[in-house]
Amino acid sequence: MNGFVRHSLLVVCMASLSGRIVSAQDSPAPTPQTQMAGQRRGPRPSPTNLKALPKDMTGDEVIKIMRQYEVDLGVECKFCHTRNPETRRIDFASDANPVKDKARVMIKMTDDLNAKYLAQLSDHRSADVVTCGTCHRGMSHPEAFVPKPRENRPAGVPSQPSAPPSAPH
Repeated sequence: MNGFVRHSLLVVCMASLSGRIVSAQDSPAPTPQTQMAGQRRGPRPSPTNLKALPKDMTGDEVIKIMRQYEVDLGVECKFCHTRNPETRRIDFASDANPVKDKARVMIKMTDDLNAKYLAQLSDHRSADVVTCGTCHRGMSHPEAFVPKPRENRPAGVPSQPSAPPSAPH
């Protein structure tokens, strides 16, 4: 590296460091109000209208699960929940959005898969569970699975499924 480039790099680094130091010195000390702004004031209220989730869940537990659904489906709250026209806030207890009923069916389905079917597997580990993300993979409407065509099939194995026998006329 030549001397000019090395000197320029040093000047840029020093300028960025001194800018950070000055901005840190110029920023006011945090007040109790600004410290509280980033923190919650207490536990969330108890949820209402739980139909697929356990009724004894706390507000914090429900929010944690809902955040996971957002990630698993790549959606936001308004995908399943409706906005109250009067308050303009999301009405989480409302059943007005039909997607919410579909979500409840899917929640029950994953619970059944984990409790009834995966539990029967002898090599099943408790960490291996079916979640919304198992199928959705970050998409609100997951793509249909299409198997890859097999190149090297053993002799006698058809490459296409055989047509069902035709019904007598």
